[in-house]
Amino acid sequence: MRSIPLGFVVILLFLGACNSAERNEAVKRIITVSILPQKYFVEQLAGDEFDINVMLPPGSSPASYDPTPRQLRGLNQSAFYLKMGYLGFEVAWMESIKKNHKELKIIDLSAGINLIHGEAEDEGHEEDGHVHDHSGIDPHIWMSPKSAAIMADNTAKAIIRFDPACQDLIRSKLADLKARISALDQEFEALSQQLENKKFIIFHPALTYLARDYGLEQIPMEFEGKEPSAAHMMKLINIAKDEDISKVFIQKEFDKETARQITRDLNAKLIQIDPLAEDWEGQMEELLEAFRLKIQDTRPKTVDR
Repeated sequence: MRSIPLGFVVILLFLGACNSAERNEAVKRIITVSILPQKYFVEQLAGDEFDINVMLPPGSSPASYDPTPRQLRGLNQSAFYLKMGYLGFEVAWMESIKKNHKELKIIDLSAGINLIHGEAEDEGHEEDGHVHDHSGIDPHIWMSPKSAAIMADNTAKAIIRFDPACQDLIRSKLADLKARISALDQEFEALSQQLENKKFIIFHPALTYLARDYGLEQIPMEFEGKEPSAAHMMKLINIAKDEDISKVFIQKEFDKETARQITRDLNAKLIQIDPLAEDWEGQMEELLEAFRLKIQDTRPKTVDR
């Protein structure tokens, strides 16, 4: 009978330890995250090991969402909660979550990231009758590969702390994930060097970290968290004409009509983006392509999905 190589035996034992069906039934195998892009990171690192509970449903606003009682009860079944850090609904609900789920471990994925402090949200703002305090910090850390790499590290550390038996597997997958993030980082760096005009207009300022990290300039249509007034719209149109800005971004969940008012008067493209898409890597690739777009005719074009 042929002998089995020792290395192969070690691998089998390791996989058995990580995927054993004989785990203690009391150990909870659910990770709760705030938004869908986080689900992507957890799945890349430990998708076969945990179920992933997402607090924010598709189509909801992270600034004003109120978790349902069922979602809050579901936290009791979670091994831990990976929060983004400063999303509006996180800030509004975190004290209540801590008070009512005393055993729940909460990990802040923004730890170690050079955070950007906003100017207009320091004292919070009101949406749909609810006041949401953003603590003056821009929450969109996942929208830049540089901060996403830190998020990946923080996610891996949290999973390994809970499940040390899988640390070799998690670290291997982390290395692969960070290699892909690094490739995106290098592409954005190269793109920034190639762009003649680094300014762009966006409805809601979700690309603040991307702009900062790659030398771009984001000009938001929203003014103090509200829809732009006619005067502000005219100011934006004048800026776009003076600066020859050719791109106007709008998030999937927002009405495009306000953005179209600008693109009608400009030789610009209206580009729809989805910062809350589950496929984080795919969204980064789409952003790269969007910034590479060149105006080929004099008519504004829209991206409808």
